[in-house]
Amino acid sequence: MIVAIDVTTLRGRISGVGHYTAEIVEHMARSVGRDVSELLLLSNGPVDYVLPSSARLVHGFQFPIRSIWMQFLLPLLLKKIRPDIVHYTNYLAPAVLAGDYVVSVHDMSLTRTPAHHTLKKRLLTASLVPRVARKARLVLTPSQATRADVVSDLGISADRVLSIPYAAAERFTRVAERPTYPGLDHPYFLFVGTIEPRKNLVRLIDAFAAFARDVLDVRLVLAGQRGWKCDEIYARARRPDVAARTVILDYVEESSLPSLYSHALACVYPSLFEGFGFPVVEAMACGTPVLTSNTTSLAEIGEGAALLVDPTDVGAISNGLRHLAGSRSLREELRLKGLERVAAFSWEETARLTVAAYRQALRPQRLLDSPRDARSDRG
Repeated sequence: MIVAIDVTTLRGRISGVGHYTAEIVEHMARSVGRDVSELLLLSNGPVDYVLPSSARLVHGFQFPIRSIWMQFLLPLLLKKIRPDIVHYTNYLAPAVLAGDYVVSVHDMSLTRTPAHHTLKKRLLTASLVPRVARKARLVLTPSQATRADVVSDLGISADRVLSIPYAAAERFTRVAERPTYPGLDHPYFLFVGTIEPRKNLVRLIDAFAAFARDVLDVRLVLAGQRGWKCDEIYARARRPDVAARTVILDYVEESSLPSLYSHALACVYPSLFEGFGFPVVEAMACGTPVLTSNTTSLAEIGEGAALLVDPTDVGAISNGLRHLAGSRSLREELRLKGLERVAAFSWEETARLTVAAYRQALRPQRLLDSPRDARSDRG
């Protein structure tokens, strides 16, 4: 089976989708010569990631603008290399395609919370996603919550949508070395993610301000690159009631995150909408308690192992911070439950299930299985 994977997300600063792509490529490369005869990587230009030697980046037909490359040049490249299956890892594929493909849909925030996206993205991406998903042999999602959203919002038969959970990278484990960033010589709560409205950071900062009036020796650390419409968030963080106790780190390389997680009082991630939520499992893998939302996939991933709160309720978030700061026993309970929970996720299993999905997609359409969850397909 010749597999081609879209790796355009491995350019520039790598975010959640990029980490997913990198892990899929890394672990699938280990099966080359066994489950996969050849692993071809597709990009509109050079990638900023060390690729495994058993995978091959296909050169030619490259163009700096991803959307133009994907719609007009990638089809020409695919006709030349003729893979058995193509995996589009970031929602989109060429509108006109010959050949079989699967597509990863990481969340349905474009339809569920459109205000959290730029107008350009809503106009260009939202119109293509339904078409791409409906033409795919299979749609891959990271959670049952996202799977249900895809089926409901796109009108796709449930037997063509598989839930294959993601995981924390192997480097995420508890480390003794303390983070070297300035301002972290006090206990701190840690948020990791893009600084944008969907992450609910204005409410988090307001909740921390209420918490900080009663608890003096704790900081709030925001680690993430600037996103769109972030000015209000930074302005709120500069207000006098929290400015001296808020540490803004900008983008943090993945290699530095285990230390940040390991020494935090808790990871706080009250996002309004997520398809999976990498910071939740990364923090758990580092033995760090987690506070997250009781909605979307975050409730699914964190259930029984995290402190779940209503992300729209500032008081609930603030009370959660108080409980975590004030109770060592609660933190220890969540630490242990988090370690147990995160052990259920692994990139090896994600890659194995993804290869199984490729095989399933290549069967005659009438023979496609219809599992509710890909983890039940042990083929």
